[in-house]
Order: sequence, then C-alpha cells, then structure tokens
Amino acid sequence: MRRTGQGDSLELLVSDLIFKLGKANQQIHTLSQRVHQLELLLNQTPDRLSSTKAYDLLEKH
Repeated sequence: MRRTGQGDSLELLVSDLIFKLGKANQQIHTLSQRVHQLELLLNQTPDRLSSTKAYDLLEKH
C-alpha cells in the first residue's frame, strides 16, 4: 500500500532524521576518540612544561 501526501512527507522526515542521527553518532564517536588521544598526550607531557606550552601542543593537533 502506498502512502500519499503527508505520509510520504513523514517518511522522508523520519528517514532524514535517522540519517542525521547516524552522522551525529559518528561525529560523537570521532570526538570521543580525539578526546582520548588528547588525554593520553596530556598524560605523557612532562610536568616541567607550563600550562601555556601544553595548551599550544594541544592547539597544533
């Protein structure tokens, strides 16, 4: 059975929402990985570096 008018529009909206949620989930996953990498970098940074230098290191990545 084929829907017309509003049914099609609703299906398109739901499909678009699912697609956008998938992309958002992928971005969250990527950002979580990056945060983990930055935390590891921060833990490996010698204590003698000033916070400004550590901040500069993070800015370059």
